[in-house]
Amino acid sequence: MPVSPRDQSESTTCRGPGCFNPVKQSPRGRRRYYCSDPCGTRYRRSARPAADNGAFAEASLAELNRLTGQFDLSGDSPERNLALIVECEKVWKDLKSAVVLQSRDSRMKMPEIAQRLHMSTTTLARSLDSAPGRRERRLSPELDIRVPEQPRPQRHPAPGPPRARRPKGGTGDMDGAAPGSGPAATLASALSHLHRRSGTTYRTLSSEVGVDPSYISRAISGERIPSWPVTQKLALALAAAPEEILPLWRSARGYDTAADAADLQAALRGLRTAAASPDIGILAERTRLTRQQITDALNGRMLPDWTTTAAIVTALNGQPDLLRPLWNSARAATLAHGTGSTCTISAGAFG
Repeated sequence: MPVSPRDQSESTTCRGPGCFNPVKQSPRGRRRYYCSDPCGTRYRRSARPAADNGAFAEASLAELNRLTGQFDLSGDSPERNLALIVECEKVWKDLKSAVVLQSRDSRMKMPEIAQRLHMSTTTLARSLDSAPGRRERRLSPELDIRVPEQPRPQRHPAPGPPRARRPKGGTGDMDGAAPGSGPAATLASALSHLHRRSGTTYRTLSSEVGVDPSYISRAISGERIPSWPVTQKLALALAAAPEEILPLWRSARGYDTAADAADLQAALRGLRTAAASPDIGILAERTRLTRQQITDALNGRMLPDWTTTAAIVTALNGQPDLLRPLWNSARAATLAHGTGSTCTISAGAFG
């Protein structure tokens, strides 16, 4: 449809906020409502409903304060603190975006905002791509329906054989997830000490063991109980004797244990590894045993009596009740071979 010619003398007032300049109309074409491009930008912004970036910032700050108030800096809950850090980083991103949006609302230029934040304009613009959606979720949490994140395919080892029983007090779940205390935590403590002592990275261990680095991390941190083939390879990669880790692994998995004196001594050495390998002299002070008695219990040919064993287990931060079935089995094996020999100490040695 042809456009009717317009009177060249016709003019209107610019609609830009705060601008009262006249706007001359062209003879043909669309009607103009502003005198220049900057006024047009201000006009279009004023025509849109203003986003509540102030509420976005306040909601983000309130959530950040709530999360930071949950930190326990006593050192008793490192796993919880790490999880809180991840959540705080997400909320901090929302707070940062809200403040940037507020700055733009106050007509601050993007290059100036980027300079104050010590980043490039391109990086700043990219960080704002998802800001509107995050603002809506923050201000309308009931609408925050998120699709569960799909885990990245990883090379996990095959699970170990079925358990014979679950020990009293519980250990890891059936899928190999480790709890925060008990035998599984002792196994994780041993692996963690060996890892710190070796100074080896997760990536290096991954290539030697043949599993994903994230799986190595979860095994060492105690989030997972790996299968025995993986645990054995991990012990070898960390320059440890697998036979000393095996009793800890069997206890963490919940297997019934048949043992002899050598197996019990290997378990004691594993507990010593989990306790960060304290010196024999320190153990002697804790137990009131002699250095020779402790050395014999860890490496000797004779089975230590239960009083000696329990004292050493306690000094190594272990649980004597969990090791008692292993000692009973070793004692039965000793009697079956007709030796009946145990190293004993006087009851007065324990005060």
